[in-house]
Amino acid sequence: MKVLQIDNLSKNYGRIRALDNLNMVVNKGEVMGILGPNGSGKTTTLGIILGILKSTSGEFTWFEDRLGDKHRLKIGSILETPNFLPYLDADENLDIIRQIKRIPKQSFDDLLSLVKLKGRRKSPFRTYSLGMKQRLAIAATLIGDPEVVIFDEPTNGLDPEGIAEVRKTLQKIADRGKTVIMASHILDEVEKICSHVTIIKKGKMLASGSVGSILSNDTTLELSSTNIDQLMSYIHNRPEIKYITTENNIIECRAPDNYDIGALNAAMHTQGIKLTHLVARKRRLEEEFLQITNS
Repeated sequence: MKVLQIDNLSKNYGRIRALDNLNMVVNKGEVMGILGPNGSGKTTTLGIILGILKSTSGEFTWFEDRLGDKHRLKIGSILETPNFLPYLDADENLDIIRQIKRIPKQSFDDLLSLVKLKGRRKSPFRTYSLGMKQRLAIAATLIGDPEVVIFDEPTNGLDPEGIAEVRKTLQKIADRGKTVIMASHILDEVEKICSHVTIIKKGKMLASGSVGSILSNDTTLELSSTNIDQLMSYIHNRPEIKYITTENNIIECRAPDNYDIGALNAAMHTQGIKLTHLVARKRRLEEEFLQITNS
């Protein structure tokens, strides 16, 4: 089932085109990462689909328009910095959110356990670290058991420990079967959390699909030798190997999936090429992202 469909969405701020005919589909149960550099239109997209901003043109539909205006009751979200009353504790702040959402009175034990704040639930919000504040905000999005949760740069400004904690929390939410939409400029974050990704730049969609389909099946090779010129000549004469770049005497190139690296090494040896460095790895989202956005 389509949870969200975006058709030709555009947004202008004066002469600035923040979104340019953006199209995107999010299906039930997907963890969709909206990936792009800062200023690419990610936050604008989230603001429009949440009804905070008005688009210049185009349209979007939640839940195939089955719920009408009531679709908002099925969505939890965090945009920008989470705001809570600093002198209230976790339970009190969450209860305010519950009342705003008109949700019946409930225990927050499960939510606070999920975000690892149960032991600090009675501490004032002002005593929380930035990571704890972000995790409380994540708990707030889950009040009322929404079908979809939306996060805008959920690890922004956090230290490595805070990033790891928030990432684990998001993965747990995804494991519960929620549909997650997450805007981020951090490739590693999207690769580790998301099942699907939409790459945008300057408001335009450049690629969209499952992370697996965006990632190439090719193998990336790193090669070096005492005779770098001979190695380079050999690579250029192998049509199945595509040269990419050379940095610090390390040649990076691309070979087909399941390429026989051992046979390549043996063949080079017969040509008098002794490799001092040989690494084969699958391409990561970072490499695909740079290729897509720089093309």
